[in-house]
Amino acid sequence: MHENNLLGERLSSFRKLNGLSLEQVAARADISKSYLSKLERGLSSPTIGTLLKLGQALGRSAEQLIGETAEDDDIVLVKAQDRVPFTRSNEREGYVYEAIAATRTRKAMAPFIMSPPSIVDEKTELAGHAGEELIFLVSGVMEVIFAERVVRLEAGDSLYFNASIPHRSRSLGKRPAKALVVVSIPDLALTDGSTAVKTSG
Repeated sequence: MHENNLLGERLSSFRKLNGLSLEQVAARADISKSYLSKLERGLSSPTIGTLLKLGQALGRSAEQLIGETAEDDDIVLVKAQDRVPFTRSNEREGYVYEAIAATRTRKAMAPFIMSPPSIVDEKTELAGHAGEELIFLVSGVMEVIFAERVVRLEAGDSLYFNASIPHRSRSLGKRPAKALVVVSIPDLALTDGSTAVKTSG
């Protein structure tokens, strides 16, 4: 819940700095006003796709929303112990995420480490988001589930796909899988995190 509170505080702060109402940000991010209110109050946490859309709506990178104060740098080293954890989404129970390169605001990719749960609710809808996605499995075994196809990955395997295709993943075996995931950020590519971004209609 602590990470939720920090994220909520940043969302509220950036929204107010931009002079935007809950309704305006919710419309830009294509989410409901009530859901955004819950996020700001730390009562819920967003999916990766929603986090990217909120960043676009607020003119910030996703990492600025979840990480510490960002500082631009052309070369960013992130030690294993310095990865920034952020709360799994309530809509995607069991997922564990750690952000990489959270201090860099000018980037075209959002990299993070993901450990998907072993058990997923089959009633939960598959979800897509903007951009393209690369999954490189570091350890364990996992499945990436699409509507028409299930892809099995073992350590060393990789998968590259259009992230707008609805999907979800799960770990297989006794230990949670660990994957490096890189998502492209089309609307924020190589732009300054403080610059307002256009919203799609």
